[in-house]
Amino acid sequence: MSVTTVVETPATDGASVVARLRREFIGAIGSTADLFTRFVSENEFDLTVAMQVVAQQRRHLSEDFDTALTLALQPLYDGYPVRHSVQSSMLSMAMGIDAGFTDDELEAIGLGCLVHDAGMLLVPSRLLGVGPITERDRRELMRHPLAAAEALARLKEAPPAARYVAAQIHERLDGSGYPHGVKGSAIHRLARYAAASDTFLGMIAPRPHREAHEPYRAMEDILFAAHRGRFEAAAVRALLRVVSLYPIGSCVWLNDGRVGRVVRSNPETVDRPVIAALDLDVDPPVPQMVDLSAHPQLCVVRVGELSTEKEPSPVIRRQ
Repeated sequence: MSVTTVVETPATDGASVVARLRREFIGAIGSTADLFTRFVSENEFDLTVAMQVVAQQRRHLSEDFDTALTLALQPLYDGYPVRHSVQSSMLSMAMGIDAGFTDDELEAIGLGCLVHDAGMLLVPSRLLGVGPITERDRRELMRHPLAAAEALARLKEAPPAARYVAAQIHERLDGSGYPHGVKGSAIHRLARYAAASDTFLGMIAPRPHREAHEPYRAMEDILFAAHRGRFEAAAVRALLRVVSLYPIGSCVWLNDGRVGRVVRSNPETVDRPVIAALDLDVDPPVPQMVDLSAHPQLCVVRVGELSTEKEPSPVIRRQ
């Protein structure tokens, strides 16, 4: 069976870095789709292809961190679980870079996240819909991470930590996760970081049983869950620094009446990102780049889309 390899586009082709990274990101999704197809048919991963994807994502993060992060945070409306896995891999490595992970740790978390949901393709489709399922079906569904972990364990050249990431990405510090309900230090350190990134991306994507969460609300819920002991505080801090309190793509309202879209985070001031702001009283409105960290008189007062029928949500700090 032939497997698509990751194609690197030469930087000298005259295309912008952003356009090239977008093309290569789409190529990585195609390569991962082939990787998953082989897994389903042969119960094994092509480690060469998987590591090519991981290496490419690391290069993207080092070359243009903001663009790579934007690709990782694009709302997912189709292509699950392949695209979700690619994005989880990218976001987890971005968090690892922020947290000072070694090269080996970045490789392991990137690989574990990339393949962790391949087992979803083995789950009967009746378990993935909106209807109720039995307790037995629920237990079968919760075993899906083990398929990828077991496949990695058979690959001698795969980083051992990647297997723990794939197996434990859905575990929680308080023992409320799955498939084994382990908790605390029994969960590998890298898996704790992967859990935060995977959960955030899962929340901002629509599911058969619910609509997508607004990125701000997803981040707020994860912060609240960390306070209750479900997620590791250090992992959530890394997610917050990388994504910001108002994640890239969020629609925000400023206290001077302007509305804008978050285009870049400020790791040291997570509540003051860079915004492409519009004055809706000007016709036609022209976007202006506003770095809130350089304008202390400005702040975000509401979050929500312009197209929403409801009033935008006020910014609330949970205690």
